[in-house]
Amino acid sequence: MMNQIKSTLEEALNQPTPISKQQILEQCFQILEQMPMAMSIGDLNANFVFVNQRFSQVTGYQKEELLGKNHSLLSYKTTPLAVYQELWECIGNGGNWQGRLINRKKNGQRYLAQLSITGLQDQSGQITHYMSVHEDISQRHQSQTKAANQKAMVEAVLNTAPVAIALVNDKQQIILDNLAYKTLRSDFGSEPVSLAMGQLGNRLQKSAGQAYEDFPEGHNFNIEIGRGESKRWFSCCLSSVELTGSEVDDYFVPKIARYWVITLSEVTRERRRQEQQRLAELRRSTAETEAFHSMQEALHAAIHQIQGPINVIDAALQMFCGVSNKCARIDAMQAGLEAGHAAIAQLQSALPQQAQEPMQSVNVNQLVHEVTEMSSERLLKRSITLQLSLNGTLPTFTGQPSRLRVALKQLIDNAIEAIDYGKKSRRDIVCSTQLIDEDIEITVEDSGPGIKKELQLKVFEPFYSTKPLNNNGCRGVGLSIVQQVVSEHNGTVQYQSTSLGGCKARIVLPLGRNKRGE
Repeated sequence: MMNQIKSTLEEALNQPTPISKQQILEQCFQILEQMPMAMSIGDLNANFVFVNQRFSQVTGYQKEELLGKNHSLLSYKTTPLAVYQELWECIGNGGNWQGRLINRKKNGQRYLAQLSITGLQDQSGQITHYMSVHEDISQRHQSQTKAANQKAMVEAVLNTAPVAIALVNDKQQIILDNLAYKTLRSDFGSEPVSLAMGQLGNRLQKSAGQAYEDFPEGHNFNIEIGRGESKRWFSCCLSSVELTGSEVDDYFVPKIARYWVITLSEVTRERRRQEQQRLAELRRSTAETEAFHSMQEALHAAIHQIQGPINVIDAALQMFCGVSNKCARIDAMQAGLEAGHAAIAQLQSALPQQAQEPMQSVNVNQLVHEVTEMSSERLLKRSITLQLSLNGTLPTFTGQPSRLRVALKQLIDNAIEAIDYGKKSRRDIVCSTQLIDEDIEITVEDSGPGIKKELQLKVFEPFYSTKPLNNNGCRGVGLSIVQQVVSEHNGTVQYQSTSLGGCKARIVLPLGRNKRGE
């Protein structure tokens, strides 16, 4: 519109006859007079030659008070001199200057003026007048400044919060976040909200978008991000807020847009402390169970060793004396037999009795993770790499978790000892789980020296070991414990060859009705 007005005025100023020129100017001035914007025309010295009614309303000056006066009448000292220099340099070169000035009304009130100034040229291309469109944007400036200040204050408050906060729209896009959230995004290399909602969706068995809708508002849920030593834990809270649409079409029938505020509070330190306590308790209870099994196996072995000679003596007495057991010169043998029976009875009474662990739902993958965590220090000291290949959709299994944990630890410990004893350059252990028909299979493979085929069953016998007798810490009862625990769960365990070069311990546990969750 500015260009159209400029073109019309220049045409009027360049008319060949004064009458036509005056008529066109009057028509143009009538048009400018009715414009809703404040408009003025000044000569080359910036003296007013025309102002419209809206200009008088904005400045408080009547036309008679402005005509012939200089535009500097409106200027206020707080406008930097450099702004005026830029203005005159632009319009003096025929350019169109747009900018803001701090002006003063007739009553002394300051206001922020948004101006657009351009030169009017004659037929020779010389600038003869300047036309400006003038708007008081003080209220707009105040509103924008207040909004910017409020945004800055909100961001300042959010940035000082010790938790990560993000505002997400219905398209799962981040609209607003704080410094703590930006730090997490940098740490993880991806959106923390996407990671959190992805985990929540998996738990709810829904997509991330559905998780927003279905999760109870204001409730907390926990997530884990990262792996190994870099794993971090967060407590998350999700709440919604409804905002009215700002589009023109929303004026009469407002559209309500739903947003979600998600907060992530890091609880890694507390969680690690809890994990350390839990791991210490697992180590203690597992070591206690191992010691119990070892003592039990040792007593059983002692009873077995004593029972053999006693059976020989008893058979000899039966042969020499018959059923009466009364025969000359065998009192010593009889005394020895009675002492042997007394010793066996005493050993049997000394057998420790372990409290029966109730059957419960067992997450086999969780047990594997726990055992590998308990063994992490031994693995690190021996430079052994342990890899996990676990079936993420493995169903739960009804069993005795502490007993199964002991069995798995014995297999891991045996693999570590085999690699250590074998002195192989390759030092790897692979632990895997999978579902085969109605059974859960757990395998532990190592790169040790392996076990000869004819010994793959014998190694499960008490006190038998493939390692030398002087091998420190070798009691020869570990695999017999595995055999006992697996048998208690109606499973099977066996050793096989493996591509790692050592051997593979394979446990098969029947799911039975557990696969159907019955």
